[in-house]
Amino acid sequence: MTEDTQQYTEPTGGSQTRFEAVERPGQQLDQRVASTTPQHNAVPLQSASAQSEFCALDPRVIKLWRVTNLIGWGVILIVSLAGATIFALRNPEVMPWIFFTWPALFGLCGWLIYWRPRRLYRSWGYRVDDRVLETRSGLLFQVTRLLPLARVQHVDLQRGPLERTFGLSSLILHTAGTHEATTIIPGLEAGEAVRLRDHLVAVGGDDAV
Repeated sequence: MTEDTQQYTEPTGGSQTRFEAVERPGQQLDQRVASTTPQHNAVPLQSASAQSEFCALDPRVIKLWRVTNLIGWGVILIVSLAGATIFALRNPEVMPWIFFTWPALFGLCGWLIYWRPRRLYRSWGYRVDDRVLETRSGLLFQVTRLLPLARVQHVDLQRGPLERTFGLSSLILHTAGTHEATTIIPGLEAGEAVRLRDHLVAVGGDDAV
């Protein structure tokens, strides 16, 4: 390895004296190492899971939930109206209470049937990598679940009559060694549900069938 030199002369009286400034390779190496040494105040990199965005459910699940709620709450309204009518005929003094209570109950059911599904859809999300499935849900209280894919025993696809009508599927994951042994992702497009199931089975190990 050669040494880099810089030459210059300095006049001293009638003669010139020659000097050589020698720069050793070790000094350059030390400077390069110092310049590449990480500082303590460097910002740590985020994980791939933190950088990725949550995947939303299929928007058609809003209509599915509305129809499902309409059927369920419709039955409750009809039965309660019939019972309140019979009770009011036998006890006329409670008629004013029924007259004021029934619109409030009807308004509550209307909110649960029409507006709640849209807000529930916005609260739902999921993301998956090669190790973990993360789900997020909840209106008043946001619940986040982390499911290690190594614990997945088997994965099911569920499609009821209404889900088939809207072209949707629900993905059900059964796990081992957890308090809640079943995780459900509703409102997936049928083809996306199949692709997600195949991915989870492929990375979940030999037990994920």
